[in-house]
Amino acid sequence: MNKSLRLTKNLEFIRVYKTGRRLTSPFFTMYIKKNDLKVTRLGVSVSKKVGKSVVRNKIKRRIKEIIRTNYDHIKQGYDIVVSVRPQAVQLDFKGIVREIKGLMKRGRIYSA
Repeated sequence: MNKSLRLTKNLEFIRVYKTGRRLTSPFFTMYIKKNDLKVTRLGVSVSKKVGKSVVRNKIKRRIKEIIRTNYDHIKQGYDIVVSVRPQAVQLDFKGIVREIKGLMKRGRIYSA
């Protein structure tokens, strides 16, 4: 995933948390906020409660890959922050795909 399509600054995350819509599942919390850009940007937040750095980075890589491969189906002009819950460690790749797509569909930003 291109670096320009990611949220990197703490201020960007806080803005999405405070003013974005929140969608929850047992494994993830997704915040969606409209931005004034022509692109959709992603931020992934994984706390230390989820596991050691290897586990946290693996989940982050998987989420970024899911967004990258489905980017054409995601509406443009949004900031998305995915916050990972500790239960997400139990999911395999297909489970993460199902959860992330489900949250995006509920947020009306995904059309396949």
